[in-house]
Amino acid sequence: MNVGVVEVPFRGRKIYIGGDRTFDEWSIQVLNDTNFKLRNAFERWQNGINNMSDNEGLTNPVDYQVDAFVDHLDRNGNTIKTYTLRGLFPTGIGEIDLNYDEQAAVEEFGVTFRYQYFESNTTT
Repeated sequence: MNVGVVEVPFRGRKIYIGGDRTFDEWSIQVLNDTNFKLRNAFERWQNGINNMSDNEGLTNPVDYQVDAFVDHLDRNGNTIKTYTLRGLFPTGIGEIDLNYDEQAAVEEFGVTFRYQYFESNTTT
């Protein structure tokens, strides 16, 4: 997240005050399973927003945006920080490499999300 700066001219100088807050995209890496369960779910979600065949889709953000919950864990699996990403939806689903360069690796792909804002267990 970032807080913008507003420049205010005052007596030949600029005074800087805090401006609007912006939130960057959030990206994750997903390990693919043989059933493509998560990949198929992300593709259906995106297709609901904008259908590939006819370019139609959901118009009310309430119908495709969700709240996502992210827990930061310690080495023992205990939650030490929590985040709630409000109004989240996928904007990009990455490719899966179709080659044999890494024969002992699990397929993975990236997913990029946009969200409106986030809250944490230490902010209100």
